[in-house]
Amino acid sequence: MSLVIQIPCVMFHNFPETVENLKRLCNSIQIPYTIPTNQTCCGLPYFEKGEQKAAKAISEYNLNVFGDHPILSASLKCEKTYTTSYPKILNNTVSHIQCMKMATAAKGLDFLFSKLKLLTAANINNHFFMVVDCNEKGTIQKQWIEPFNNAQFSFLKLENTCCGAGYCLPSLNHKEATNMSQNLIQQAIDAGADTILTTNEICLQQLQLNLVNYPQLKAMHLIDLYAIAL
Repeated sequence: MSLVIQIPCVMFHNFPETVENLKRLCNSIQIPYTIPTNQTCCGLPYFEKGEQKAAKAISEYNLNVFGDHPILSASLKCEKTYTTSYPKILNNTVSHIQCMKMATAAKGLDFLFSKLKLLTAANINNHFFMVVDCNEKGTIQKQWIEPFNNAQFSFLKLENTCCGAGYCLPSLNHKEATNMSQNLIQQAIDAGADTILTTNEICLQQLQLNLVNYPQLKAMHLIDLYAIAL
């Protein structure tokens, strides 16, 4: 089986180390993969803003880029866009059959993480505050952190709480977005955590922007933690 790796645009532009760590994880499971250089945004911002014409154009473009190969998406938000939003917007079009094939074959981080052997996970003893992606199911999240049995994990009071980056909030209502981020940061501080851990690069970017006045805390992507534990 050969996979096509979909790199989220925020990760590609702002977190090149996480991209390299993603490649390390893929290499470690010895499954052939390619990373198309002409891939672009999954279209999520356009779907969120209701710009259907632009969203449809991006969907059709990505169908041509990824072809019939199974996609491994490094973002839960992008994965949901491919598997849920694309079939809706391309319904009753000439691209619908191809779209459904891509949506059915799409894989996410759960596929990748489940195949990894984390040989040094037991050496990690940080106190992590887990920020859950709004698209993520809690059962998956708990499975992902099980290998780190010597680390401590704290969680949000409300499991699926937005970090402030959702639905274009930072640009539409910057103050509210900042308040939401600060709320999560304060919860992490109250829990005594030293690291905020997230599975989404958009959340990571939003939190890092709001961590400038909190030197006692850092934020990282779960991909990076897994790479450390290989």
